[in-house]
Amino acid sequence: MPISINCNNKGCGKYQEPLIDPKTGDVYCSNCDQIIQGISHFTKVQLKTLGQVRRPLKGAFAIKCNKCKIEALPKLIDDTLVCSGCNTPSNISKPFEILVRKAIKEGNKDL
Repeated sequence: MPISINCNNKGCGKYQEPLIDPKTGDVYCSNCDQIIQGISHFTKVQLKTLGQVRRPLKGAFAIKCNKCKIEALPKLIDDTLVCSGCNTPSNISKPFEILVRKAIKEGNKDL
């Protein structure tokens, strides 16, 4: 059974199931996506235990870099696909490279 609390942010105040960011320990409202202040350590541990964890959004064409381990959409530099974190050239198949290039040029409107 998930933990539910009231959001204490101005303009929201809704009863919802919050999510915790495991890296920072901040608790976010699932409706307004703002940090909820005043959450106890016990509640934060329970959120982690119950799996109410905020997960990062990944794009459809995200590629995991072998060097820096960041998973994101690459960028184009001098007509070469490179990692958006460390600028290492990406090693992907040609058919997938065509799709990634198209997604970069169109600005990921569909994602």
